[in-house]
Amino acid sequence: MEHGLTSVSDLAAIAGEHECADVRLALVREAYGWRVWHGEVTLGAIGAAPGPGRAWRYGTEIFLERRWPGTVVAGLLRQQPQQVEGLKVSAPPSAEKGGFRRMAGQSEYLYVITPWPRTEWTISPAETMPAPPDRVLVGEGPSFLNFEAAFSSFFYGKPPGNFASQGNMWRISRLDRRGWLHRVTISPDALVISARGTQLAGAVMELSSPAGAMTRPVGRTGKVRLRLPAGLADSSLLLLRSDDDWLDYRYFHAPVPGRQQDPSVVWDQPGAEMSILLAGGEGLHVEFKQQIPATQESRKKMLKTVAAFASGDGGTIVFGVSDDAQPVGLGSGTIDQHKLAVANMIRDSITPEPPYRLRTAEMDGHVLLLAEISAGGRWYALNPAKPEFYVRRGASTVPARMDEITAGFSRRPAGRSLPL
Repeated sequence: MEHGLTSVSDLAAIAGEHECADVRLALVREAYGWRVWHGEVTLGAIGAAPGPGRAWRYGTEIFLERRWPGTVVAGLLRQQPQQVEGLKVSAPPSAEKGGFRRMAGQSEYLYVITPWPRTEWTISPAETMPAPPDRVLVGEGPSFLNFEAAFSSFFYGKPPGNFASQGNMWRISRLDRRGWLHRVTISPDALVISARGTQLAGAVMELSSPAGAMTRPVGRTGKVRLRLPAGLADSSLLLLRSDDDWLDYRYFHAPVPGRQQDPSVVWDQPGAEMSILLAGGEGLHVEFKQQIPATQESRKKMLKTVAAFASGDGGTIVFGVSDDAQPVGLGSGTIDQHKLAVANMIRDSITPEPPYRLRTAEMDGHVLLLAEISAGGRWYALNPAKPEFYVRRGASTVPARMDEITAGFSRRPAGRSLPL
């Protein structure tokens, strides 16, 4: 099952079966101990603990990052107080069930990406919990203007963005190391795939597209080569599977170098990457801008496209390229100034802040700036005060229809989703 519900008692049993768990907690002091405000747990970690962890202490708030026995997490999920590091920690009542989703390797959800496939559960509190006091946090850790800022920094390394108000008390991830796509190399006429995992015996690699499908056994080495005389087709699904269950996958809606932000995907194409990207022209996942927007009208046009890319299947905006795909450069100003300008526009105008990265490239002696926007699996609104929603139609960005908005809000929030 790709998504559904799990009882919290069953989830506590799952946590208790793990020897250890990597835990991050936001704790708030009460009269008889410390209450969990929010907890994020990773099950299935292997190897040595990642250092001593972090501990930010502010008198009435503590942020902890530790590796603890899975039984400690199980006890907290069962609302049994735990004595850890001299602290009496308890969790308030939660909903009886938590929602879960299975995710492929390299998928992003709320700024978390893992190389391995995983199952994520989110559990809401049984009742709305009172917010921590609005005060400046000063203590044994970085100082912050308020709890929200500390929360966003500790858990996500991001500026404050209402993360503490997302409504989940627990977020639990279980890593799946049975099999994953470690490296996918795309060349003009082949895919070379390297798979790793603990249960690859009998696994099969399948590549399917609207034109057909091919399968190959993975074998002991975990390496598979698939010949593609016509190149990788649009809407191709690369699936590592065992019997009737998938272990990991990558979906290439439009296989264009420059759009993929997945570090496990390597483009081995003749010529420069930018030449290939620009040769395709503007389209469903690519847009060119001759310069960084400087007017209100040009900024809004660019931001509409960012929102459409994030709300859809992702895409790349290339700054410093004319409409006829000729590199012209970014003009005056440093590259850091250009990056900051674009980042500020996105952060101040789109909610929630979409997943993206900014990077530079060179072509014909000109420096270009690429804004690579990932598919966020949800709607991203322009103008938070009066939300506007946009979609991509070919090389154009247009307002979303009411039926599209309604359907979009019913989607589960995930990074890259398996097509239905």
